[in-house]
Amino acid sequence: MTQTARQLRSTHRQANLLAQEAWMAKEKGQFDRSLDLYQKAYQLEKEVAQGYLELLDAEPTRSIILRSAAVLAKECGELREAEKWLSHALSGNPSEEIAAELRVLFKEINKKHRKATGTVKVEKGILRVVEGILGMVDSTKHRIGVDAADGRVRIQVPQEANDMVLKFIDNPVKVTYQVEGRRKWLKQIQKAG
Repeated sequence: MTQTARQLRSTHRQANLLAQEAWMAKEKGQFDRSLDLYQKAYQLEKEVAQGYLELLDAEPTRSIILRSAAVLAKECGELREAEKWLSHALSGNPSEEIAAELRVLFKEINKKHRKATGTVKVEKGILRVVEGILGMVDSTKHRIGVDAADGRVRIQVPQEANDMVLKFIDNPVKVTYQVEGRRKWLKQIQKAG
């Protein structure tokens, strides 16, 4: 085993440990912490997956690593990236059993991706994601309005984030927010696409 292969396996183990921690945090209702841990795990697994992309003869490890990257991308809400990892995995030489699993996962992610585009989707309990155009920023009331397919979603913005959201005005965005009673609080905003 080369040093590079050892490093990839070590990084893969680190990603798995973070993913397990993220899953436990999600089960406890610690959604912000869970998302943060999933994102860290995905960044590590992404490095590993990129190392295996060209290693078509490294089956079944290659397919398993790429599937893992797809699952972590899905947990981070990066559905398009998840689809890409699965496509790469299927373009190699996975066993029929693994290929069948990859196809099932691809269909699930593809279905979720179609639903997510321009609509509100409930992740678990009180954490939600909306994609649309950031059509309104009200700095005095600390609110934004995301124009989605189902209408405008108004979200409260922490005062210190007012200036940050202005750069997204009139652009497609993906917004993660938390519902507390009747209020929706901004957790994350990023460019959609």
